[in-house]
Amino acid sequence: MARIAMLLANPFRPDPRVLKEARSLTDHGHQVMIICWDRENAYPASERLAPTLQVRRLQGIRSSYGIGARQILPLMRFWLASTPALNAFDPDVVHCHDFDTLPAGLLWGKFHRRRVIYDAHEHYADLVKPRLVGRMGTWLYRVIHSAESVCASLADAVITVDETLAAIYRRLHNNVIVLGHYPPIQMAQVATPVFSRAELTMVYAGRLSSDRGLQLYADLLRNLINQGIPARLKLVGVFTPKQEEQLFASAVQGLETHVEITGWLPYDTMSEALRTADVGLALFQSEARYLNAMPVKLFEYMACGLPVVASDFPAIASVVRSADCGALVDAHVGAQDIARILISWWMKPENPQRLGENGRKAALNMYNWENLEKRLINLYLELLGQAASPG
Repeated sequence: MARIAMLLANPFRPDPRVLKEARSLTDHGHQVMIICWDRENAYPASERLAPTLQVRRLQGIRSSYGIGARQILPLMRFWLASTPALNAFDPDVVHCHDFDTLPAGLLWGKFHRRRVIYDAHEHYADLVKPRLVGRMGTWLYRVIHSAESVCASLADAVITVDETLAAIYRRLHNNVIVLGHYPPIQMAQVATPVFSRAELTMVYAGRLSSDRGLQLYADLLRNLINQGIPARLKLVGVFTPKQEEQLFASAVQGLETHVEITGWLPYDTMSEALRTADVGLALFQSEARYLNAMPVKLFEYMACGLPVVASDFPAIASVVRSADCGALVDAHVGAQDIARILISWWMKPENPQRLGENGRKAALNMYNWENLEKRLINLYLELLGQAASPG
């Protein structure tokens, strides 16, 4: 079977999508090495997660996260450092996660006549656009957009997360497959006793920032407490950027005993954390990059049997409505209106319990990784010149 190198520009602690793909490939006989960038030298330089699954972290290249001129030199140093790591492993396929690894993977792959896959978790140019301001920002956006388009067209295949992104990349490439952010099926095999406990616990899992609803969650908690609902807010993630932590602390002043912040959690423990809650929140604000996004947390909430309260954006709404698993709200709605929904659920718990069970059944039957895995395996068989299995 094949040797596969996965490139990513974070330290892999581990990234859920990368881990699911890597495990699927090793389960089908391939050997996988994840070559990643540990910017803060915070993790082991090498790990073996399974007999045929290794992690190699490139260290000594200090850098913050983000985008801008200051990131260009460290990123190029990461690309250079990845070359000897690729030479040593000598992969048959280079699987590049997100655009910031694709130039390095393409250069090595094309020089050595090996297959290259671009795994576009998001449309990178649009992802970074809000952080690019002024004339320099406009120029940099155009450069990134053009570079991503060219590099994507040079890859042997493109993987992305939903049909909206797939439509973008199909204008550039004729071999595009969709692998959604679905959780493993075992996450959906146990129900959660939502709205049957002494407190109403709301959970949000992901990067903690105002554009992802952080300040709204604080306002929602305060509104519920003021109306006599024994509410709690559980946040699973890290503040991004760091100054968001102080803004949130000010917003929940006096309510600290009603807030739990777990920080980042290993993916294998995520379902345990979610099952302590009664409702999953995904109240993204109106930014272009979120309008058609399909957040992984939505499917994790559903798999754990949590009813969801989410922004009424097209991609999210299509899932919530088809599964009948929660409530959709306008992105500009205030905390008071969202509180009315949760109070009505608190008063009639059979309603959110039904919605949560609907979501869990949808995850069991449709929105699970096992339903997607065959697409990934068949893509590799195709690229390696082997016969793909049906489906």
